[in-house]
Amino acid sequence: MRSKKNKSIDRREFLEITGKSAVGISLTSLPFLVSSCSENITTKTTHGACYHDCPDRCSWKVTTAKNKVVAFEASQNTYTAGKLCNKMVDFPNDVTYHPDRILTPLKRTGLKGKGEFEKISWDQAISEVASKLQSTIEEKGGEAILPYSFGGNQGKVQSKAPNRFFAHIGASQLERTICGDAAVAGVLATNGQTTGVLPEDCVHSRYIILWGTNPIRSNQHLWPFIQKAKNNGATIVAVDPFRSETSENADWHIQPYPGTDTALALGLMHVILKENLQDQEFIDQYTIGIEELKEHVQKYDPDSVSQITGLNEETIISLAKAYAQSSPSLIRVLIGMEHQVNGASAFRAVAMLPALTGAWRHFGGGLMHMTYELFGASLNWESINLPEELASKETRSINMIELGKVLNRKDLNPRIDALFVFNSNPAVTTPNQNLVLKGLEREDLLTIVSEHFITDTARYADYIFPATSVLENWDILDSWGTPYININEPAIEPLGESKPNSELFRLLAREMGLTESYLYESDIDIVKKTLQSDHEYLKGITFESLRKSGGQRLNLPDKWMPHAKGNFKTKTGKCHFYDEDIEPSLPTYIPKGYSQAEIEKYPLHLLTIKTPKYLLNSSHANIDHILKKEGKPFLEVNPTDAFNRNIGDGDELKVYNQRGSVYIAARISQKVTQGVVCMPQGFWPSMLKGGSSANALTDDLLTDRGRGAAIQEAKVEIVKV
Repeated sequence: MRSKKNKSIDRREFLEITGKSAVGISLTSLPFLVSSCSENITTKTTHGACYHDCPDRCSWKVTTAKNKVVAFEASQNTYTAGKLCNKMVDFPNDVTYHPDRILTPLKRTGLKGKGEFEKISWDQAISEVASKLQSTIEEKGGEAILPYSFGGNQGKVQSKAPNRFFAHIGASQLERTICGDAAVAGVLATNGQTTGVLPEDCVHSRYIILWGTNPIRSNQHLWPFIQKAKNNGATIVAVDPFRSETSENADWHIQPYPGTDTALALGLMHVILKENLQDQEFIDQYTIGIEELKEHVQKYDPDSVSQITGLNEETIISLAKAYAQSSPSLIRVLIGMEHQVNGASAFRAVAMLPALTGAWRHFGGGLMHMTYELFGASLNWESINLPEELASKETRSINMIELGKVLNRKDLNPRIDALFVFNSNPAVTTPNQNLVLKGLEREDLLTIVSEHFITDTARYADYIFPATSVLENWDILDSWGTPYININEPAIEPLGESKPNSELFRLLAREMGLTESYLYESDIDIVKKTLQSDHEYLKGITFESLRKSGGQRLNLPDKWMPHAKGNFKTKTGKCHFYDEDIEPSLPTYIPKGYSQAEIEKYPLHLLTIKTPKYLLNSSHANIDHILKKEGKPFLEVNPTDAFNRNIGDGDELKVYNQRGSVYIAARISQKVTQGVVCMPQGFWPSMLKGGSSANALTDDLLTDRGRGAAIQEAKVEIVKV
């Protein structure tokens, strides 16, 4: 918890300012189909985009008749190429028209966690919630109220508009750092920006390292470009402690022990410098700290790194040589390796490799990470930012990763008395799950949720407000993984009594007697103002052009090569191998320490990762046909670990540590090395035996920089039940 000035946007957004076939839903599969056989029916087509926390940001078009969806299909966005991912092909039925969708406000009638509610009117719900919030503010102050939201809806309006309401009432601020911030902190320390090679340009690469990322599952529209690069002669290498589907389709899978990426990257640098494979001219012109780096990596020789990572020395040497001697060479990172205590250091070290080898000189060479800075530079963020009078207010800051701790702290002054959840499902997605649930059980905690379904978080709510689906509201969506911007126009009127998040907070503001105009801007006005920019990247991109096309590519140079001649966005304008203002001044492998007693009691390292094929974090995990296709979750167990515990394939296991336990079936495989087990994330605990899912075992540790979530730092034991 920290005290700082209000910001209109989270860290990722703040950084923005500073800087399978064509698939659709057949008409007959959609509900309420309007027949057009015997009468002329006028149809309307609108454009939108996926709102999920995904780097691809698919574009789509929706055809409606008489306010009913009759067709839903991908639009011809160049990058997503007329395809929607397997998670979204049936979105109207899975969310908008789903029979379990919440369409009226609800008020709790039973015990918290039981999911028992009665329907009430919007007038009653708004009146009661506003009154309770006002009482909390009068008695404890605004900081006793905590908003909790994240990537459940990445539309700029529906995710950011509520900030003004919470800043106005002086609520505690939420550090939304659970995903991305450690990675960003690491890359920024080296390069000063995260935007490197653009995704489509990887086709020009000839050596691609996919480091801690699984694009076949989590970046599906990038994979065809990687395949095209491979067809053009590229070698594909996957660095991942888990043998993912991408790893199985790569030319070479490097499988280090979890959390050792920093050591591996430094080991590669050791070999490159020892073998004189570096690009000395690029180093001399565009980097600082090479002498300090040379000395630093001496202790990361192949033998030492082999002992840390579990890789043999020859693998480390061969990877270093192959990478340094190939051109153009590309390293693709996303989020995967940040979730360790050494997370930012890992990204910092990996980001140094393209400068060491001069990969940035070549089209298709360098580091591919995020793209959000392009939108930060070009869009009119004043339409979304807090006005100055709110931005200058100082309130305390609470890290979302530590929600369980915060809700249970009786000595917190003021204690959190009201929790407002939207675009998030923390009962599933936040680490130290049992502590989070214990906090949500507090009878003296007012919990308000805006949702589509009665999620595991909503089961603990005192009030639930029905949120619109993305087919029913205006929004604008940038992308953290592509250079495409999308508009989202409502295809239909909101079903039932559902309302956008933005309208919910306008209604609360009005009921509380707040009069400031910035609390009442309409969604469409925010969208239009966000596009009012004369930046060169937005040339030819307007509100009307986006309504016609849905999405457009930013106007970037044909050959986007940001660091071919340096131009790093650091304080010196150079790539930083060494920085005396950062502690430590060079990336250093500092693993989490475990006591001998912990290691003996919980000897297995647990990975909790995005292995599900049809879930998006915790979204869609309540849809029957999706769960049927997904199948039951399994714990991947190495054959040696299984043999030592008399565990057979399919046996039911209890996976446990000091924080909780999860019941799950065993799958014996070589997907993990000895000493490592892997569990899928995203499943709702209420739908699993024992009422716990993966985050019941994870810790709420923070990363070395970026205050991210070190959720992969968990030790467990397993036993057959």
